[in-house]
Amino acid sequence: MRYNPPVRLLLLIFLTLAGELAASEATPAYPLWDGHESVADYAKKVNLPPTKTLELGNGIKLELVLIPAGKFVMGTPKPERPKETVRLGQTILAFGGALVLGLLITVAKLTIRKRQQPNFSLRFLLVFIFAWSIVLFGGVRWHKADQAWVDYQYAQARYDSAERIEIPAHPVMLTQAFYMGKFVVTQAQFRAIVGKNPSKFIGKNNPVETVSWDDAQEFCQKLTKQLDEMVRLPTEAEWEYACRSGTMTMYYSGDTEADLSRVAWYSANSKNTTHSVGQKEPNAFGLYDMLGNVEEWCQDLYGNYPEFFAENPQGPENGNYRILRGGSWQYRSRECRVADRYCNVPHECQFHMGFRVVVSAFKTP
Repeated sequence: MRYNPPVRLLLLIFLTLAGELAASEATPAYPLWDGHESVADYAKKVNLPPTKTLELGNGIKLELVLIPAGKFVMGTPKPERPKETVRLGQTILAFGGALVLGLLITVAKLTIRKRQQPNFSLRFLLVFIFAWSIVLFGGVRWHKADQAWVDYQYAQARYDSAERIEIPAHPVMLTQAFYMGKFVVTQAQFRAIVGKNPSKFIGKNNPVETVSWDDAQEFCQKLTKQLDEMVRLPTEAEWEYACRSGTMTMYYSGDTEADLSRVAWYSANSKNTTHSVGQKEPNAFGLYDMLGNVEEWCQDLYGNYPEFFAENPQGPENGNYRILRGGSWQYRSRECRVADRYCNVPHECQFHMGFRVVVSAFKTP
C-alpha cells in the first residue's frame, strides 16, 4: 500500500514518537545530577536509598553507593590557547617579581644611605604583600597552564602511537542512576562467591588481584544467580563519571601529586604492595580507591573515543581487548590520572588488576 507524502510524514512522526515513548517506558530516565547537591539529597529526590548492601553469605557483605544520572566531559580536553595562557602567567609573574625586587632594592638603598636598620612602615608592608600576591598568582597560572598542556601532549603522543587513547574529550550523558561498589572487590568477597583467592598480596580486606576480565565476569554471573539481581562490571563511561564525581582535575582530589597521595596507593607510597580498601580519602560520591591500589576492569571493549556527544555509551561492538582504568599500586602518578586508559586481553591476569561491580537502580513507583 502506498501513501501520499503528507500521510507518510504523519506516519513517520507517529512511529518515531511511539518508539521514543516505548523506549522511555522501558528505561526511564532519571533527573540529572546538578553537580552540587549531595548524593543523599539526590537519592531523596528520586526516591532511592543512597546506599545498597549485597549479602554474599557467611556474614560477608558488599557495599554499594548510589551514583546519580548526569553529564560530564570524558577524556583529556585540549587546553584553550595554551601558549597564550602560559605567556600571560609568565608576564604576571615577571611583573610581580620586578615589583618585589624594586621594593627590596629601594629599602636596601635607603638603609645604606642612612646607615641604619631598615624601617618597614605599614604602607610598605601592604605594598610588598600586594606585589608578592601578584607573583604567586602569576606563578600558579603559569604552572596550571603549562601542566595542562603537558598532559594534553602526553595524551596526543599516545594517540599518535595508537596506545591508550584518551582524546578527543567529548560530552557524555548517563541517563540512568546506578549503584557502584564503594570499594573494589576484596579477597574475602571473591572467595565467598568464586571459592578461591588468586591474589599475590594476601589480606582478606585487600583488593582481589591477579584476576582477569573473565574472572570478574565469573564473579558477576555467580553473584547475579545467587541474588537474582543483575550484577555487572561498570562501563568505561560509568567508571570515569563516578571517579570524577563532578571534578575536571587531573585526579578527583586535585592537580598535584600531594592531592593524589591523599586518595591513592601508587608507586610513591605503596611500598610495592596493595593495601586494605578504604584507608585513603573517598571522592565526592563516597567511592574509595578509584585511583591506585589496583586498576579496574570495565565492561567495554577497547576502542577510540567518539568525536561528539554520546549518551549511555557501551564502547565499540568489536575488538580484542577490554578496558582497565584507575592505575595501580605500581604505577606512577601520571598513570593514575582519572582520564588515563589501559587495556588488555580478557584472559590476562596480573597482580595489579582488580575490579568493582555495578548494580542497576530502578525508580520506586
